Amino acid sequence: MMRNVVLALLIMIGSATAALAKPLMDSPVYYEPTDSYFELVSLKNQYPGRFVRDESGWLEVKGLAAKRSYKGRRGRLAVVRDKATHNFLRETFKPDKPSWFGLQYLCKYNRLIWANGRLHEKNGFQRWGRVWNVQGKRPNNPNRSDGCSNFNYFYAVHYWSTRSGFTWNANARNVHWKIMFVEYPAKGQYWK
Repeated sequence: MMRNVVLALLIMIGSATAALAKPLMDSPVYYEPTDSYFELVSLKNQYPGRFVRDESGWLEVKGLAAKRSYKGRRGRLAVVRDKATHNFLRETFKPDKPSWFGLQYLCKYNRLIWANGRLHEKNGFQRWGRVWNVQGKRPNNPNRSDGCSNFNYFYAVHYWSTRSGFTWNANARNVHWKIMFVEYPAKGQYWK
């Protein structure tokens, strides 16, 4: 009898832990420090049947994010200005798959640019995974793409899942992911 009770308790605790670890999808959450709302959007849930394999590349999701709105605020792919915003996204949404956000690497200029049109400060916050480097050079890693072989290319930056360390990566030009971080900045802050 006691063994069955212990087993039932373990099953309930495991179920509760699994439920807590599930990603928070399609629910905007207010972030006071930037007066913005952030949302982890599932392309499959929001745009059913619209995409091949319910996935999309960075340019397409950038356009989709800009068409979204919440409480009168226009959406954009999320701008991650600092460690506090990064931690908020990780701890609040807990994405279990790679996810897009609003940063791209321009090969021609060897620079990063945000979805709001601002250049990423070279000494600004960054959370790169060990597989990729900003110079676009191939480290000694067989899982890394060949870098900027054509200077007209850009690499879209994405987050790896929380299970994979929640770091930034830009490992290929033509990748497609199923989720994106959308930010709804305060009025007058869209381009800031």
